[in-house]
Amino acid sequence: MPVAALRGLVAGTLATVLLYTAGTVDAGGPLFVRANGLPFVWSTAAPIQYRTDNGPLSTETGEAEARARVISMFNVWQSVSTASISFNRAGFINSTGAFTDGDVSTLAEYDAVNSNCSSSGQNPVIYDTDGAILVGLGMDETSVIGFAGPCTISASQILSGSVVMNGLFDVDLTDAQYDTAFVHEIGHFAGLDHSQINVNCLLGCNLANLAGLPTMFPFLLHESQITPSVDDIAWISRLYPAASFATTHGTITGRVFFTDGDSQAQLVNVIARRVNTGANEDRTTAVSNVSGYKFRIFHGNPITNPDASNFGTEAPDDIGLFEIPVPAGTYTIEVETINEEFVDGSSVGAQILIPMPGTAPPPSGPIAVGAGNTAAGNDVTLIGTPPRFDQFEGP
Repeated sequence: MPVAALRGLVAGTLATVLLYTAGTVDAGGPLFVRANGLPFVWSTAAPIQYRTDNGPLSTETGEAEARARVISMFNVWQSVSTASISFNRAGFINSTGAFTDGDVSTLAEYDAVNSNCSSSGQNPVIYDTDGAILVGLGMDETSVIGFAGPCTISASQILSGSVVMNGLFDVDLTDAQYDTAFVHEIGHFAGLDHSQINVNCLLGCNLANLAGLPTMFPFLLHESQITPSVDDIAWISRLYPAASFATTHGTITGRVFFTDGDSQAQLVNVIARRVNTGANEDRTTAVSNVSGYKFRIFHGNPITNPDASNFGTEAPDDIGLFEIPVPAGTYTIEVETINEEFVDGSSVGAQILIPMPGTAPPPSGPIAVGAGNTAAGNDVTLIGTPPRFDQFEGP
């Protein structure tokens, strides 16, 4: 079985791992954040309408079977009871420009459909039966399983999105593995970023750790990830809350600081683990967020980085802020560096990797969180970070 990477990421070395990419800004939560700190999300006034390709997914899967599988993939997220997001297959991809035959099979047809998506014309799910479209886009069809995400974002919300599925991997992977990969990608389509929880699973995973492994983990380690974890459920519900979300979940907030207790540290992974009952609950019931997830990653300047990020706030109080939606209960908080393999399109936090400074303190807690309530002020101070100023500078 080949190793697959999404959006052109170079394939890894573990034969059971699929690497995901998202083109992300933030992590353990929303894919993109607005300047006011709110996430970019779809309108939920009506179901999100998507359209599927009218050609075969692969040499083994015809259109009818592919359509049923895609509907099932979207239904995974729609079925989260505490979330209000919903989807509807509106039919086949509409003709537009050079695309007229129903089956998106050439780069010119893809360009036409993608352009229509970019103008908010439709939300296509495209089957690249033989990888020819990916090749035309400059990607390696033997290592890229596909990609998904928003096409157009307005000042306040996601307006359109697309999914591209490489049919070559439908032949090489089991249906369960392939479908799990695209449930993850539909999470990006919905506006979710990657989450790092139970990262020890990269080296081996027991059942308790596997149960807490998010669908939105950057790598696919097991087909059971097709079922959303506690982290996935918490975040899709935070972005699209149903009425039941406030009656089942609360929030843990705080900031991560350098050792001086004053300077805030961004891009540190923060995990809340529930400890009500023991029995490995801390491994199965966990939710994460990256510190500073709201804060703009790249500010830009005319010398070193003129291309500033357009996403996130510029509020200094957001630099080290974390906000973690959790099922009601009692939790500990722990921090860790983002894994060095989670870079570029498979990033957790930002596409560049900034290791956590210093070392992590012991987990803090217990922290009691009631449904509909916020447990605030759960700050974390890193140990042994360099001083803010050297001996020749003032405070």
